[in-house]
Amino acid sequence: MYMFEVCAKCGHVGRNYYVDKIFVVRASNGKEAARVVRNFPRVKHHHKDAIRYVIRIDEARYWEVRNMNDKDPYFTCHSIQEQRMNCTITPIAEKQVIDYEDEEEELRKRFYDGKKAIRNPKKYYGKYDDEERYAA
Repeated sequence: MYMFEVCAKCGHVGRNYYVDKIFVVRASNGKEAARVVRNFPRVKHHHKDAIRYVIRIDEARYWEVRNMNDKDPYFTCHSIQEQRMNCTITPIAEKQVIDYEDEEEELRKRFYDGKKAIRNPKKYYGKYDDEERYAA
């Protein structure tokens, strides 16, 4: 068994934000260490880049990081209120993924019946309107 230092994205600091935290783990190889840390509490499990790096370390560094994490208020708090009172963390903003379908929808011409916005004018006027109207 080897000892590994694994840096992972941790959450519970706000939507679209994360904090990098270092964990230490004993594992047979780096892939197994990354798999184990991905399932730790507070780690962003579903992010494909949740594991930042994995480094093999010696026993002195292992105990240094363990002691550092034991004193870290981020890992010892039990509620968001405790976290806000005790922790001084600076969250990092995640890159926003651009959704091109929303852009296409915004570029389309909007149709209204009075003040009501109509999503599909062809269907709406064929179904709900008795008199023939042209959407402008």
